[in-house]
Order: sequence, then C-alpha cells, then structure tokens
Amino acid sequence: MTLVPSILNIFAGICLYVGLLHLLIASGRLKPALHLSFGLTCLIIFSYILALIAKYKAIDVDDYINARKLLSSLGYIDGVFTLWFVALYTKFKPVRLLLALNTLYFICLLINQVSPTGILYSHISRLSSIPLPWGEPITHPEGTLNPLVGFQFLALISNVVFAFYACYRQYQRGEKQAALILALSLAIFVGTVQCDRLVDLGKIKSMYIAEYGFLSFVVIMSLHLVKDLMQAMKLRKQLIESERLRKIAVELERNRLARDLHDSVSQTLFTMATIAEALPRVWQRNPEVAQQGLDELAQLTQGALAEMRNLVIELRPSGLTDKPLGELLQQLIKGILGRASLQIITTVEGDRPLSDDVKLVFCRITQEALNNIIKHAKATQVSVSLHGDSQGIVLRIIDNGCGFDYNKIPSGHLGIAIMKERAEFIGAIFHLSSYPGKGTEIVLSWSAAINKIGSGE
Repeated sequence: MTLVPSILNIFAGICLYVGLLHLLIASGRLKPALHLSFGLTCLIIFSYILALIAKYKAIDVDDYINARKLLSSLGYIDGVFTLWFVALYTKFKPVRLLLALNTLYFICLLINQVSPTGILYSHISRLSSIPLPWGEPITHPEGTLNPLVGFQFLALISNVVFAFYACYRQYQRGEKQAALILALSLAIFVGTVQCDRLVDLGKIKSMYIAEYGFLSFVVIMSLHLVKDLMQAMKLRKQLIESERLRKIAVELERNRLARDLHDSVSQTLFTMATIAEALPRVWQRNPEVAQQGLDELAQLTQGALAEMRNLVIELRPSGLTDKPLGELLQQLIKGILGRASLQIITTVEGDRPLSDDVKLVFCRITQEALNNIIKHAKATQVSVSLHGDSQGIVLRIIDNGCGFDYNKIPSGHLGIAIMKERAEFIGAIFHLSSYPGKGTEIVLSWSAAINKIGSGE
C-alpha cells in the first residue's frame, strides 16, 4: 500500500473512534445535542476520507467521477453538520439563518447528483498523474469546469462567515478560551479546504489536504469537549455531594429542633397541663396556693410563647431583620426562664444595627451557652450583658455554677467547638474561661473595623 492511502486510513480510523466516542457521550445525556452533532460530523469526515481514498485509487474516468461525486456529497453533508455543531457550541442559533445556509448546501448536493460529472466539472476528458516529492503518483482530472460550481463557493463563504461570527459572539459573551479554540480549528479547516479548491481550479497541482484540516478540527475540538465534559462531571459530583451534605444538615437541624421542642415547649406544656388540671382542687382547699399556681401557669405560658418565637426565628432567619439584637436576646432569655428555675440578669447597652448573620450567631451562641448552663452548671444565677458602640459589640455570659476544667472536656461534647466555629464565621472572637467551683465566663466580641478590613472595604 502506498503512503498517502496508508496515512488516510489512519486518519479515518481516528475520526471513526472520535465519532463513536462522542455518540456514546451523547447517550449519557450530558450535553447530548452538542456531542451528537459533533459525533455525526466526525463520522461524515470518516466517510469523506474513505471516499477520498477511493478517488485516489481510481484508474478510469467513470470510477473517478463516481468517487468524486460521492466525495463532494459527503463534503456538503459535513458542512451541514459542522454548521449545526458550531451553532450549538457557541449557543448562537438563529434557526431561520441556519436553515437558509443549509439550503445552499442542499442545492449544491442536488446539482452534484444531477450533473453527470458532478458539480465541479461539466466534462472530464481524461485522468493524469501528479508525482509527489517521494515519487508516489496521485490521480488528477483534466476537464472543463462547471459554471454551477459558483453555488459551492457561495455556500462555503456564507457558512464560513457565519461560523466566525458565531465565534465572535461567543468571545464577546465572555467564553474567550472556547471561542478562540473553535476559531483556530475552523481556520485550519477552512484554509485546507481553500487549498483544495485551488487544486480543483488548476491553480496548483498538488494532493488534496482538506483531510488534514478535518483531522485537526476533529482532534482539537474533541480534546476540548472531553476536557469540558470532565469538568462538568466533576462539577456534577460536587453538586451531588453538596446536595447530600445539605440533606444531612437539614436532617440534623430537624432533629435539633425536634429535640428543642421536646426539651422546652413540650415539657413546659406538660407542666402547664398538670398545673391547670390540679388548680380547681387546690383552689377549694387553699386559694393562696392556687393563686401561686396561677402565677406560675402564666409564667410558663409566657415562656412557651417566647420559646416558640425563638424556634420560628431559627426556622426563618429573615425574621431577624425585624428586631435589634438586644430585643432578640431578651426574647430568647424569656423563653428559657419559662422552663428553668434560674435567675438571669440581662443588661443591654448601646444596641447597634447589625447584619442578620451577626445577629443569628450571637443568638445561637447565647442559646447554646444557656442550654449548657441549665444542663451542666447547676447554677442559680446568670448574668447576660450586651454592650455595643460604633466600634463593635461585646456579649458576656457569666454563671455561678460548678464550673469545669476546660482541658478535661470528654470527647463527643461539641458545644464549645460549635460556638467557636460560629464566631469564626462572622469574624468574631470567642473566649471561654472556667474553673471547677468558680463558674464559667463566655465573652463574644465582634469588631466592625476588623470585618471591614477583612472584606476589603
């Protein structure tokens, strides 16, 4: 086998492999239209190269004309698929214009099939041989050009103008790398095709080189599409993982809210129901004790309402915009007082406007700290003070409980770590000091100046 057909067979194999690969990718429903159009384009190029091999091997005029007509027809079909691929790739899809451009190729296809010798020649007298530099001869026709070949040049020029304009639109849209890669592959493609047209017109005597342009187009765009595909698959995995983590977070939050409802509101309502059920009997025996029960019932009711408001705010953080931080903390403390025999002294000074994120973190840390005091500290008195000014805001929570050794916290107790993470999220400083038998102090400070510097303002 001579050199040129051997090289062309290799080219054909590459195009066949790439075409089947992208058809397989299209079946995976990830950008199916784009990969389908590119895969079909590659398969048409594969057929085109096989027809070119047949043309080189033609030994008489009839065989040459048949191979030439098939080659031209495949070239027009490839032009149609390439045009649609460019439109899908650049996302520039004026359907009516695309159909008009396709019509030019279909006219060329029709002329090529109707004409006895194809669209390029009206008559072929004989075949001659052109020797290549290494001595291999290739077949070249001698004949008269067909005047209708102008339709072929019109179709080619129109489609080339559209393709490069689509690249320009894509570049202007911000997809610069993708547009430049497509423009480069198209430039090589169009340049080799134009060289073949000069061979057809007899301006130069050489072998056809369009197949090299076709191959460069196939290889360059395939590598780029596969790279984009890998990035898309990676992004999809990240989205799936993010969705999985989001669902876990939602489930954990639901469990926490259900636990809070059980620990606070449900127990408070149970206590209220018990007191309400016993009050009529107590009232008959001792009205003074019954009056104390009524006072306790009213306190529990107010606490349950406050606790429910706190839970609603947690479910809908946008509600934080309605109230300043000091009022939110007082509402939070009111809900806790409704379910705990604990004296909480609240001080609010200089309550300044804050973002929702900052208010939410201060509320959540206060809630976590007070819950820990109720469960573990055995405290009878707690001081909660909030001081704000133009520079920032400081929250201080002090209890008179049993305290603990910070270095001996059992594993699995994540409350303090979670509070630190919340503070770091808004750029605040969290400090905790505690000693056995001396209570615990928590200080949370947030500086407006530091956060402005951190955000680049």
